[in-house]
Amino acid sequence: MSPLKLIAFVGTCLAVPAANSLLPDHLLQPTRSAPSDLEITGTAVKAAHDAVRYISYEHLLTLPQVTVTVTGDDNFRELSHEKIVVTGVYLDVLEESLGVDSSSDLVTAHCADGYRSDFTREYIQSHRPILALKIDGKPVKTWVAQTHTSDPGRYFITHEAFRPSFSVLSYQEIPKIPAMVVRLDFGSSQPVFHAIEPPADAATNPLVTEGFRIAQQHCYRCHNMGNYGGTKANKSWQTLGTYAATSPSAFERYIHNPKSIDPKSAMPANPEFDTPTVKALQAYFRTFAPGVH
Repeated sequence: MSPLKLIAFVGTCLAVPAANSLLPDHLLQPTRSAPSDLEITGTAVKAAHDAVRYISYEHLLTLPQVTVTVTGDDNFRELSHEKIVVTGVYLDVLEESLGVDSSSDLVTAHCADGYRSDFTREYIQSHRPILALKIDGKPVKTWVAQTHTSDPGRYFITHEAFRPSFSVLSYQEIPKIPAMVVRLDFGSSQPVFHAIEPPADAATNPLVTEGFRIAQQHCYRCHNMGNYGGTKANKSWQTLGTYAATSPSAFERYIHNPKSIDPKSAMPANPEFDTPTVKALQAYFRTFAPGVH
């Protein structure tokens, strides 16, 4: 073979894998092709800031996978044993695969029931959350149908092993394990957490800052401040502020035993929160009561 033909042959061979590989633009589609498509928004979408794109289950399966044994995930507490084998994609690997801008430092999982989980860059690096695609080698829906346990939806996020990285008073960091995930939004943490920062004149109060840190990690999943935070609880940040400012005893009962205030509440009880922890949350939330500032 002549040198020129050899160069042409090698060039063709190198071009084949590149042509067959799935680049970020090919992973995301402008329209939904199946109910199992996952919505993608934010900086992963190279279009208008509010554009929605879709990634199919089949395309997710082409990304680098990890298979781990998961223990202690509360989404599967109905099982007689606590171990499940999950195959999925690390969130940071998904970010890289989608070509997310390096300036983005937040992944928000939106769930069908209004629950939200905000995964900061620090959390992702510390805990390596996984977007689950299979359980025991089967698509999640198939596995659920065979095991008859609570349905975590088509997609959920879990961890191989979670170890708390911080505590505030009696609150200890808990894992972010959203189920029924329908959308992943990639963006900046600044506007999300700025929305619930305490007012400047209260920001130097240690009790308020402790309450803020707990609320940011714990309460923001189900309670909203405008367009940010979860809506599962159907009680806004201002509503909690009113409880804290006008009825501290009702606020405390809501934290320790939500059903004592709202019998239909899906919020889990927090009996482990001691008095200083509740007082810190009260001090923080009352700064959001209408008319306080």
